[in-house]
Amino acid sequence: MQSSGDRSVQKVFVVINPKAGKEDQAAEVRATLARHFAFPDWEIEIHETVEKEDIAAICRETCVRGASLVVAAGGDGTIVGVANGLVRGSVPLGILPLGTGNFLARALLVPMKLEEAADLLVGDHATTPVDALEVDGRHYFTNVSVGMSPQAVVETSSADKKRLGRLAYVLAMIRQSAIFRLRRFKVELDGQSRWVRASEVLISNTTLLEKPPVLFGPPETLGDGQLEVYTVTARTPGDYLGLLWGLLFRPRRPAASLTHGTARRSVRVRSFRRPSLVQADGEVIGRTPVEILLVAKAIHVITPATVRVLDQS
Repeated sequence: MQSSGDRSVQKVFVVINPKAGKEDQAAEVRATLARHFAFPDWEIEIHETVEKEDIAAICRETCVRGASLVVAAGGDGTIVGVANGLVRGSVPLGILPLGTGNFLARALLVPMKLEEAADLLVGDHATTPVDALEVDGRHYFTNVSVGMSPQAVVETSSADKKRLGRLAYVLAMIRQSAIFRLRRFKVELDGQSRWVRASEVLISNTTLLEKPPVLFGPPETLGDGQLEVYTVTARTPGDYLGLLWGLLFRPRRPAASLTHGTARRSVRVRSFRRPSLVQADGEVIGRTPVEILLVAKAIHVITPATVRVLDQS
């Protein structure tokens, strides 16, 4: 972990998703950036995303041109695109969370308010390493899952996300019968495989609910060189209530209808008979079979100075 230091002239490249967050928020973001990254201390370049562009390639190119900080202003999809351009590089990622989930930002304790998030980028902060989950050459940073959650992603509209926030995903899960239907999956952790019957197989970059009510965390586990694999076997409303009770009120203890494993190299998931949808960081990316490779300390993210790093090297 490194503290912020020299305030000499630096180049910052900012990627804004104009469709993320509230309507017309791009103008507010630009005004906030102008206040925080003022000349002569900063030289700022702003890029607004458009459809069907390779934002990772754009970010890689700007790093070659000398950017000392790259900022993603948007939701999880924007962060994934920008961060893929920084993988295995030395330029840190800053986050201005504008989306619905903002799972990576929340896990790293990045402030959700725009002004406070911008204050963090130019004030006292840490630079925290984050592992990546690589699928077919693309990198993700919070989780990959098979089962009920990918279907919820498909069934949650943009309008519902803007209106209800993260609750929209929860309501989509409740509405679908998949939460009460178990499917057979072959789950392989670092070469060791077993068949399971589950409604969800979640491969997470962090442990879950160790410090309720925070879902993902503690933040230092994002860079610990280990994937957490959770298998949900609940199939009745009572099962889910018992699972929720255990997670909320008995953290760090075995929970009913939930099994937990770990992997340090790779996870493979295959469905029995017909393929299942796969989501990664809130985006449906295909169907099973899926292989997830762990890339240790793939990126470095600006976080509050209080975030610790677990050194597993």
